[in-house]
Amino acid sequence: MLKKSNTRRWLALIVALAVAGIFAGGVVGGLFDGLPSEDFEASLRDDAVVRVADIPAQEGLPARSVLVQPTSTGFLCLWDAATSASESKQGGCNSAADPLGGRKFTISLAYEGGPATRNVSDARLIGLASLEVASIRVLMTDGSLRSIPMRRDVAVASEAGSFRAFGYRFPRSDFKRGLGPTAVIGLNARGTEVERLTTGFGG
Repeated sequence: MLKKSNTRRWLALIVALAVAGIFAGGVVGGLFDGLPSEDFEASLRDDAVVRVADIPAQEGLPARSVLVQPTSTGFLCLWDAATSASESKQGGCNSAADPLGGRKFTISLAYEGGPATRNVSDARLIGLASLEVASIRVLMTDGSLRSIPMRRDVAVASEAGSFRAFGYRFPRSDFKRGLGPTAVIGLNARGTEVERLTTGFGG
């Protein structure tokens, strides 16, 4: 299943995904001229993944892992999965030479249930950020903000730079009240906004 962003020719990859959605605004994605090659698909199956952050268990939903996968075909992938060994993963890939796709951070937002907001049963946000981003906030449809915990240690260090990872599960109560995430905001150490990515949620 493939989905293109409405801002650039990002290709979001969802591997063995049963019921989930990926919002296109600023989503992690690989830049391709066509469909993924057989070598790239093989690298997703065979190359090692590293757990870089956790999404804790919440409200009866199991914990999940945020994984990074450098591929032998020159991509860096960020996944949301039950465990490091899971074949079913949600997320996507960018060129290892530019893991953030020219941005300060990049995100993948997956949900289960819907399509009505009140019917969403689980929604999770994962992302990778440059060291310039000191904190992450999510803007909800009612104008409120959610603070997203981010690992302080470096999750990825490469020739392209060093990056931190984050993962977050939205409370079910948000969706039961009809609230959803409209944008994800990156702030620097002074609290100044350095990047805002829209999710496409709520129109």
